[in-house]
Amino acid sequence: MADFYQHARVPTLHHLAHADSAEREQEMLAWAAKKPVALLLPALYAECERPALPRILEEVSQACHVSEVILSMNGMNAAEHDRALLFCRQNLKGKRAHILWNDGPRLSQVYQRMADAGLPGAHAGKGSNIWMGIAWLKARGFKGVVVSHDTDILNYSRDLLWRLCYPLLHPRMGYRFAKGYYSRVSDRLFGRVTRLLIFPLIQACRDVLGAKPLIEQLDSYRYPLSGEFAADMDALQDFSLPGGWGLEIALLCEAFRHLPGEHQCQVDLGFHFEHRHRSLSHEQVGVNEPGLITAAADVARCLAFQVLRESEPRSAENFMSLIIERYRSRAQEWLSRYEHVALLNGLRHDAEEEGAAVTAFGQALDRLLKNLPSEGLRVPALRETPAKTFAQIPGLAEEIAGCATEVC
Repeated sequence: MADFYQHARVPTLHHLAHADSAEREQEMLAWAAKKPVALLLPALYAECERPALPRILEEVSQACHVSEVILSMNGMNAAEHDRALLFCRQNLKGKRAHILWNDGPRLSQVYQRMADAGLPGAHAGKGSNIWMGIAWLKARGFKGVVVSHDTDILNYSRDLLWRLCYPLLHPRMGYRFAKGYYSRVSDRLFGRVTRLLIFPLIQACRDVLGAKPLIEQLDSYRYPLSGEFAADMDALQDFSLPGGWGLEIALLCEAFRHLPGEHQCQVDLGFHFEHRHRSLSHEQVGVNEPGLITAAADVARCLAFQVLRESEPRSAENFMSLIIERYRSRAQEWLSRYEHVALLNGLRHDAEEEGAAVTAFGQALDRLLKNLPSEGLRVPALRETPAKTFAQIPGLAEEIAGCATEVC
């Protein structure tokens, strides 16, 4: 039976039938004429040499309701930037597109101006790429919907786009923020950071701090770490975002702070995503690509910062110690639950590997507590909203507006 359970706090839009995609896209084409849709893709240059991104861009090229594509990229030199332009030109087939070269000469100057003004400067991370994309759209005066998703989805379909955008464009819905969710499964369960770190960590926060509204909100999301979201630009430009891997948690927390509950939803994207899978490691996977444990620690830091910021900002060390202790107990429960899911579905399950992940996540939390600054938790490169940043640095908006390269 299809799942139609509704959480008390976050409206859930389920996938209960196979809708006519062409019909949905045609509907949205009319609505998007008044409220344009921009697709913002954070990417490393390395994705241009992997199999997922070419398919993604080819699919996007056929999505007529998407008016433009912004690739916010880093991890490349000048020659690779030129190759990225050619790559986008070949795969997007004439759709309007721009590349923001985050570690290129022009944006490096922008980040230096920000650092000189006492704001976070250059920081290699998905959060920085998304923030700069939003800032560039605001600098250009964009008014519409911004939709974003990961660029390593091997079995991508543009159905993802209309499902994310539909709740924000449909005149009878009125949502301003939509979070995508889906299952990470093939012959085994994936999504270890979500399943074995974030879910039990949210429960541990609830155990220690009580049923705080933000904790209850986060607990309502099916997949808080999915990279898929859509947001009204007027809302998104008021979000403060970290530069690193805590982006997805920060987006949910900022939506909670800035939007009423009835303007937020989560959307069942309707199929299993097949992503690249990271090894359980602290080591760099590639240029600007941290290992799974390093990325997980960044996410956990952001979650703890956001939750304690709402409740007990002056007692971070004491509360973090209690939360970590409780996490270990909760994580054991989650290990059993997901083993049972695997058994029922006949999935391959490595109990030793799952347990090793929980141990590694616990050790990462211990290091986070040990290295806690005297002034409390910090999140790497936590950036103010583009509007506040532009107000603090005269001429920055105009400078950022001229930093993108058009894909001709």
